[in-house]
Amino acid sequence: MSARRVRVLYVVGNFVAGGAERHLLELWRRIDRTRFDVEIACFRREGQFLAEVEALGWPVRELRVGRRIYDASGLMGLVRLIHATLRFRPDVIHGYLFGPNLFAVLAGRACGVRAVVVAKRNVDAFETPRQVRVQRLAHRWATHVTAVSETVAATVEALGVPRERITVIPNGVDASRFDGGAGDRSLFGFNGHGPLIGSVGCLEARKDYGTLIEALAALRARGLEFRAAIVGDGRERAALEARVRELGLGGYVTFLGERPDVERLLPAMDVFVLSSREEGIPNALLEAMAAGRASVATAVGGTPEVLEDGETGWLVPARAPAALAAALAAALTDPAEATRRGEAARRYARERLSIDAMARRHEAFYAKVAAGERP
Repeated sequence: MSARRVRVLYVVGNFVAGGAERHLLELWRRIDRTRFDVEIACFRREGQFLAEVEALGWPVRELRVGRRIYDASGLMGLVRLIHATLRFRPDVIHGYLFGPNLFAVLAGRACGVRAVVVAKRNVDAFETPRQVRVQRLAHRWATHVTAVSETVAATVEALGVPRERITVIPNGVDASRFDGGAGDRSLFGFNGHGPLIGSVGCLEARKDYGTLIEALAALRARGLEFRAAIVGDGRERAALEARVRELGLGGYVTFLGERPDVERLLPAMDVFVLSSREEGIPNALLEAMAAGRASVATAVGGTPEVLEDGETGWLVPARAPAALAAALAAALTDPAEATRRGEAARRYARERLSIDAMARRHEAFYAKVAAGERP
């Protein structure tokens, strides 16, 4: 293996502005080109990060898989992936997220790739029974699994994967993206209207924005002045917007949709909030910490592994609007304490959650598994 660069083939869904996609973009920017050759196979060539990915110069192969992986487009996409794998002859094939994980395992095994790797990024509380069966198959057939936290690693073991085949590589954050100052509140349309609460994430059931909206209604009932912005999109958006109107929060809560410029938005937030019912290690939280934001988050998944209650933020139980509202109120009514915790979070993120350290851990992992060694 030392005579040539290690070849790594990534299998992904698309390049939307999500946590996994941001993680991969930052990894691809930093991987050592003198030691590694990279190709990327994507289900669909779309998303806000597509131009940035293409600018890196790594080949991007579109598999043309539709919205469902179990139809004809999925079958043809798998065939295309097998052809791409045979052409590139990777030492490592690494799948990310549900469908790409399955495809990476099937193509990798069919083509005799030495290291067939899947990435586990959450705890699967919202998987259907069929998805759980497919997850179990994909993770058991993989030669290695990367997990973003110890909590997530435990869920991999629960799928029947031996612990020695699991490698924990926590997410990292590029703190330098948040060196530009206080941010621009005009991006939210809330100039001069009190403190700004913000959240970033896909509008899906596992993020539980319904609990956040209930907590915001409780804050209004207390007479607290604030504005709130939710950055992201997803299947829950229409229902969440309707709930905001029902609770009379239309003038207080805005939905910004997916945005590729989170580094301009986060620094303008007075308090960052994450109301998830399920997480691995949330990239949005790491970014908020790197931006020095006071953060309120639910104690789920790997979140307590990076956010310390009382020191770098506030941790609350999941699905508890009253507890979430109380923590938000504490942050809003004691700005000095919020600033102290935000600054402690910034230091922790920059010292312990470096994006470069994450990239180096991946490089070491790839080098070992490509050589047939235990990582």
